[in-house]
Formats: sequence, C-alpha cells, structure tokens
Amino acid sequence: MLMKEYNLVIFGAGSAGFAAAIKASELGKKFAIVENGTIGGTCVNVSCVPSKHLLHVGDLYYYSKNHNFRGIRTGETSIDLAKVIQQKDEVVQYLRKSRYVDVLQNLPNATFMEGKGVFISQKEVKIGNEVLGADKFLIATGSSPNIIKLRGIDKVNYLTNAEALSLQKLPESMIIIGGRALALEFAQMYAHFGTKVTILQRSPRILPEDEPKIFEELTKCLTKEGIEIHTSVETKEVDEKGGMKIVKCDIEGKEKEFEAEQILMATGRKPNTDDIGLEKAGVEIEKGFVKVNEHLQTTNPNVYAAGDCAVPIMLETLAAKMGNIAVRNAFENTNLTINYREIPRVVFTNPQVAKVGYTEEEYSAKTHACACRTIPMSLVPKAQVINDTRGVIKMVIDPNTLKIVGVHIVSPLAAEMIHEATLAVKFGLTIDDVTDTVHVFPTMSEAIKLVAQSFRKDISKLSCCVE
Repeated sequence: MLMKEYNLVIFGAGSAGFAAAIKASELGKKFAIVENGTIGGTCVNVSCVPSKHLLHVGDLYYYSKNHNFRGIRTGETSIDLAKVIQQKDEVVQYLRKSRYVDVLQNLPNATFMEGKGVFISQKEVKIGNEVLGADKFLIATGSSPNIIKLRGIDKVNYLTNAEALSLQKLPESMIIIGGRALALEFAQMYAHFGTKVTILQRSPRILPEDEPKIFEELTKCLTKEGIEIHTSVETKEVDEKGGMKIVKCDIEGKEKEFEAEQILMATGRKPNTDDIGLEKAGVEIEKGFVKVNEHLQTTNPNVYAAGDCAVPIMLETLAAKMGNIAVRNAFENTNLTINYREIPRVVFTNPQVAKVGYTEEEYSAKTHACACRTIPMSLVPKAQVINDTRGVIKMVIDPNTLKIVGVHIVSPLAAEMIHEATLAVKFGLTIDDVTDTVHVFPTMSEAIKLVAQSFRKDISKLSCCVE
C-alpha cells in the first residue's frame, strides 16, 4: 500500500484543526486534515453559531412582549419554529462554507480527507484504504454529548443539543437535566419561545463553579421569567408514556416526578478519544482526555493535542488558540504555553454571565489574601438609562499589589464587557490603572471602572463620570 507523506496530519476540522491548518500553511508545511464528521466541527454546526442565533430570536420574541417601557404597545405575536430553524440552518450553512470550506480551498499545501483517521503506528495513520505518514500529528477530535447512565434512558427518545437545535414543532413543555451553560442557554431559549421549562440540576446550585453572587442573580432572573429550577436533584429514572417523558428523582430526600413533552440531556460533554488508535501511537489518555504537557505535547513527542479532546475547558476560542500554539511549538520550537486563567468564559443567557480569572474562594485558597467588591448594575448609569438594571459585577484583587485577578459579571452585555477585564487580568493591571482610564459615558462597560472605584470610594454617593 502506497503511503502519502506529510509534514503534519491533523485529526479534526473544527476550530482547533483549522487554526492549526492556517498556521501550518503560513509556515509552508504540507499537511492533511482528516474529518469523520462535518467540516467546521461542533461550534459552527451544533453549538455556538446556531444556539446564539436562536437565543437572539428568542430574545426578540420574548422581550418585544415583556419590556419595561411605558407607552409601547405591541400586538399579537406568534412564532413559527420551522421557519426559525430554516433561517438558522441558512446561517450555519453560510458560515460553514465561507469560514471553513472556502478557507480550506485557499490554503496552499492542504489536503482534506473525509473519514476516520486511526493511528496504526507512531508515525502512520490509516483513513479507509489510505495510509498517511507524517513528521508531526495534531489530535483535535473535539467532544460529544456525555449522556449519563440513567435507568430507562435507552428506551426514551431524548434530545441532545444537536436535536434541540433542529426541532420543527415547539414543545409545550421541556425537562432539562443539567444546570451549566448549555442547560441554561437552552432553557431560556425555549422558555422565550413559549415552552414551559423545568431544570433539574444535580449540584446544590446552577453554575456550581461560579461565584455565589453570580448564580444567585442569574437564578433570580431566570425564575422571574417562569423557568422552574430544582437543585440537589438525584435523577433516578426516565420513562416515556403516551408521548410524554417522565423523570423520577429524589430532591433532598423526597421523591418527585416530573413530566414533559421533551427531555434535553445537558449533562456535559466528553472528549472524542476512543477508537483512534492512540495506544499504537504511544499517546496516553487521562480521564478520557489526551494527556498533554504545558506545550500541548502528548506522551509521543511528535504528537500534539488541542481543543475539547485535550482540556475540560471546552471553548471554541481556546481550541483555536491551542491549535495555533501546537503547530508553532511543533515546527518552530517556540515552547509557548497557555495561561488558562486568562481565558474568558460566557453563558449566553439574558442577562449573560461572563468571567475571567480567579473567584474569591480560589484566590483566597492560593494566597490567603484577597479583596473583593461587588456592585449591582443598578449603580451603572447606562443600566438606569435603558431601564434594565439586572445583574451584578464582582472584582477580585490582590490586596498587596492591587492587581486585578478576577472579574465576574451578570449583565445583558456581559460577553462584550468581559474583554476589558480579560486584558486587566492578562497584563496584571491594577484598580488604579482602570480608574485612571477614561471610559465612554453612558455605557455598560463603565461597570468595570465603577467596581474598581468601589475599592476606594462609596460609588453610590458619586455623580456621573466622577474620577
């Protein structure tokens, strides 16, 4: 069998794989991308792009009828889910073609191969009947829904995020098992469409790794919109009778039963590392993830890994950063690393949740010294101007250096606001660096400056734009 030779073979055509491909092309390397699913990976096809589109549709529909402004009267509105989904599909198809298919076609020295790549040795990969040899390899196989093993789950027609993004008929009711980002986004999406949504979360709170003030504020906002949230839930069994799904569970020692037209399993994601011959490549896995060092190198020094298959922080932007760095480390010996504390994360509910850096608890445990301030968005003039004061912002600093080490936001524009905080954490800015910087008035981003000022002043007693 004739073997084709490359400088690099990339497993996966998602964000990590494409970032790696673009960098490899820039370096003049001959490479192949092997993809067993749909080009573009999870984000553009069944995650970030379609879900944020549908969340925006839900916001427009719901808040047009539920707003805080006197004098605005709205008439009868309705939603045709099939047409909404059709437009979502068109957006996905456009971005898949323009940002992935077309990009790949314009990359010099690139070969795209459809099929499953499997290592057959430390330097060879088999795809169908073809064998590829390479100097370096990148594993960027992504992740897939992690369905927990519940009694009766194999007999129930449940939804994952992929199916929930393609329903043609709006369900009257939906049970969502899970309480992190994916669960909360889909909960509000469908609640805004008009579905009665119930969240069943195993942990004592939603967003269990977040600051208490953050989850408390978001819980208040979601429940106010009619979403039913149950925490400390031990789900025992699922069933399906007469077209309805049934969930039997235990909540703090009491047996409860919930019924809905649909069940969405939002119980996390697992890395796609099975059945690709990692053992023959000399690549070890740890808790399902490809084991990598700080330079994204696996236990085989010629094999690297990036994205969801390598780290539990499953973000498209992080995956792309990792793909780029892996190729640079492989071919330029740059020894680049990633500080995961500098990576911002967002939950795209409304209000949104955004965070970067340490929580108060984490930094206190690390240094035994921490200072924090939390202010409500009602103290931000722009929030009063637009009559939407939902949310809070918390800043964590080192009390000795006054450097900002963490920022946590609940706000309708938290995803846009977090970037200034990310720069502050990344470059070790102090609260004085932020307060000495002129901000635009009135903006929601002023909240970053106001919470920094709150370490030195009572901002509730200040006029607008006071330094």
